[in-house]
Amino acid sequence: MAKSKRVTYFKARIENRPGALLAVAEDLKTKNLDLLGLKGLAHAGEGEILVIAKDPEKLREAWASVGMLIEEGTAFYISGEDKTGALAASLDALAKAGVNLAAIEAVAAGGKFGSILWVAPEDLDKTAQALEAS
Repeated sequence: MAKSKRVTYFKARIENRPGALLAVAEDLKTKNLDLLGLKGLAHAGEGEILVIAKDPEKLREAWASVGMLIEEGTAFYISGEDKTGALAASLDALAKAGVNLAAIEAVAAGGKFGSILWVAPEDLDKTAQALEAS
């Protein structure tokens, strides 16, 4: 099974206009905040981003101080070698544990893959156990 760990995600709303995400990215760069993941989408005329920082406390402080942070929670980061069926063992463990996924994102590059899983809050401990997450 791939390597898994609990991570903290942060949600913020941004303007739904060209360059809005760039401004956030430049701010994160200025603050030397490295990311494990970033997801952005637009709905109802607003932009929304979900960010997973390598240093969650640093991001929490940065966004809370400017009123940007609207939600934070727990997700799971899975990573490993990119090969056919790379996520299958992890997904099988979750199915056997009775965990239903709320959302999943996955990408592969350079022979490695990374995936972020979201589950219902009541399934966090069950998910961590099934994935043997650190």
